Amino acid sequence: MDYESWTKEALISRLRQLEPAPTEQPPSDTSMEPPKRKKQRRAADFDFSKFPQRKIALKFSYFGWPYHGLARQGNALGSAEKQRVEEQYPTVEGELFKALAKCKLIENEDTCGYSRCGRTDRGVSGLGQVAALYVRSNGKFIGEEEEEGVEGAVTQAQQNGGRRVLLPNADAELPYVSMLNRNLPAEIRVLAWSPVSDSFDARFSCRSRFYRYFFSEAGLDISLMRDAAARFQGTHDFRNFCRLDPAKQIKNFERTVLSIAITEVPLGMRFAGNGAAAEARWWQLELRGTAFLWHQVRCMMAVLFLVGQGLETPDIVDRMMDVGTMDGKPEYEMASDIPLVLADCAFDAGDLRWNHVHGAGEEYGNMRVLDETVGREWGMLQTRTLVAGALLETLRTTHVPVKGAGQPASAAWDECREKAVASKTAGGVRTVLGGGQVRHVSRYVKMAERKRAMPVDVRNRAWAERKGIKTADGPADGSE
Repeated sequence: MDYESWTKEALISRLRQLEPAPTEQPPSDTSMEPPKRKKQRRAADFDFSKFPQRKIALKFSYFGWPYHGLARQGNALGSAEKQRVEEQYPTVEGELFKALAKCKLIENEDTCGYSRCGRTDRGVSGLGQVAALYVRSNGKFIGEEEEEGVEGAVTQAQQNGGRRVLLPNADAELPYVSMLNRNLPAEIRVLAWSPVSDSFDARFSCRSRFYRYFFSEAGLDISLMRDAAARFQGTHDFRNFCRLDPAKQIKNFERTVLSIAITEVPLGMRFAGNGAAAEARWWQLELRGTAFLWHQVRCMMAVLFLVGQGLETPDIVDRMMDVGTMDGKPEYEMASDIPLVLADCAFDAGDLRWNHVHGAGEEYGNMRVLDETVGREWGMLQTRTLVAGALLETLRTTHVPVKGAGQPASAAWDECREKAVASKTAGGVRTVLGGGQVRHVSRYVKMAERKRAMPVDVRNRAWAERKGIKTADGPADGSE
């Protein structure tokens, strides 16, 4: 058939006629079913029994102000209720244990043999805190016949069920520092790790703790404070320089201050456009002791502030440590927590071998990352300081009207400020608490004349009788 003369429409019609009629396909049973999902592979539980454990110490730092203290609120990993408490009141240890669990370094925080060097309060920071615990190791279980000629330490700890374990050298061990820092908030940084013996305890193996307390010179006589601070050195009864808690039934309040000094902070800080102003001169109390009572450093600092303001004489320290005469703690407010830092914890020379990097090299492992992270935190905090300083400088240089014949029409607020504050607090006193905090009292009462708490032994006995508890004769240790 000659199709060349056909029109387009005729050709299409003819093609349709020649196509076979479609056959009706029965509906497929599977066509109505939803698409099959890929079979999910269930992740197997991590089997800790396959991995040996080793005891290590961790040196870590933290900014205290975002947290409700160092100590966790019980076992936050093993209880939903404790987890809710930890979320509402976060702690440094709570974050540390979450990171340890996420890295599969511990199975349970109750069975890892955890100990800490010193407990710090809410708001207090730590630059050299130390903790010890058992963690998963990169080592391997071995038999007696395999011990000869191996490189590394062989242990037979109870934590491993008495099985022999070959522990690797530091360079071949798990990179504990970088593992944890990847899972910790920026305010908490692990600085180093060290292998330790099974008998090592971060609290009881510690020989001394070193604290720093930073404060501005504004309104303070540093020479008077130095005179008072020197009186703390040595072994004394510090019951009037701590927070008393009858529930702890503490009987021994003697502590030894190994060294104490008030030194100028070497880095000057610009303040309100005047680097020579007293507010710009910063000092630090440097305090080393074998152990400290609950809130002891903040109580000591509160009394030093009163001496520095001339409200008390330096010998008030001697009188408060004479517990035969002053047998009950006077009522006074502690110094602020923010400027207090646990700077270092000292141990015997052979106890620790700190590993700050995982292997040598141009990148220096986690030290570079640590420096960058802390540098960012410092930059943000410094920027906020400068912004607040700029606002304060603006206020201090703002001109305000001046009353009185013969006076200029206006003057800078900085020239009028002291007189205005004095008139506002006429008949009262503004006491320094540190950290930028001050408290106004209408009338200052000398420490020796203040209302005192009941003597410690009376409070302890009353609490025990109320609880129906028979008290022990031996001295209880209330060190933090």
